[in-house]
Amino acid sequence: MGSRPDHVTDPLSSGDLDGGLRARARLRQAGALLFGAGAATLAGVLLTPDPDVSDHAALGACAAVFAVAALVFVLWRGMPEPLLLGICPLGIVAVTATVAVAEPIALTPVFYLWPMLIAAYFLSPRAVAANFAFAMAACGTALALWADPVLRLATFVAVAAIVGVVAAVVATLRAQIARLIRRLGEQATIDSLTGALNRAAFEQRLEAELARCERSESHCALVVFDIDHFKRINDSYGHAAGDHALRSLARAVEDGKRRSDVFARVGGEEFAIVLPDTDLHGATAFAESLRERLAGAQAKPALTVSLGVSDLSTSGPSMRRMLQQADDALYAAKRAGQPRGVRSAGLTPHAPLGGLAP
Repeated sequence: MGSRPDHVTDPLSSGDLDGGLRARARLRQAGALLFGAGAATLAGVLLTPDPDVSDHAALGACAAVFAVAALVFVLWRGMPEPLLLGICPLGIVAVTATVAVAEPIALTPVFYLWPMLIAAYFLSPRAVAANFAFAMAACGTALALWADPVLRLATFVAVAAIVGVVAAVVATLRAQIARLIRRLGEQATIDSLTGALNRAAFEQRLEAELARCERSESHCALVVFDIDHFKRINDSYGHAAGDHALRSLARAVEDGKRRSDVFARVGGEEFAIVLPDTDLHGATAFAESLRERLAGAQAKPALTVSLGVSDLSTSGPSMRRMLQQADDALYAAKRAGQPRGVRSAGLTPHAPLGGLAP
């Protein structure tokens, strides 16, 4: 009911800070709308001609409380999350209070639908189920205490069916939309052939990693590499073989990299990997290990790669300079004759990587 929703399906706990803040703002606005609509509805009831005004004083008090609550949600922009998560239970209590004072009860219990719609849109399935259970318990209690005995069961069944079905539909649609957005996000950042990041996503991650390294004064290295004579593979064996070669290389990298390493396809047959907390020596060892794994693989056609390595000690915290130095090293390796790896050494001449040089 008011518990912390599951991370996976709860927009309030989005890993994206801005996304989480926007979701909290929308939930707060939904709370303001919920209580504002309740106040307006009761005001409309009070202004409607009614032969029995015995409940008007109580309904007026409820309307005033709802209006104050709506104002609080509008003005309190920094409302803490526990209160935000309490919007739906508070809405259920508010509807129950209205059911208790309304004469006759009539269709008032249908308004349990309002807080449940908010729960279904913003909260996890577990939280939605908890709020629904609370709403039905509150509705059953209100009907048992204040409704005409003849109407109790029929009213409860109707409310449970309407509220339950609508909330389930909204929750299902929300989950489908979330999955669609997630897939679209992956398509925007992931290379569909290899499963590696695309260039735009890679550059964003590299920028973030360099900023982190600058703050923490830690190491960071970059390895760029591509498949030697890739056009020859396509021309001799067909594009399907070329695609297979790209996937094979991606699998080899995935098998050898750490979870913190950032791997991307940055061109047709060109790849890059960021190695956090790694100096030039460690990046050189990684590059050599990658070349050896590819050389030992039983791929047909056989794959060789040329590699270039750079790190913060030569490039500084500049993404463009680091990429440029690694690219320069890669093309120096190609000019020297594949397969070969060359590391960046700042302004000094490029030196071959010990184990990678022929």
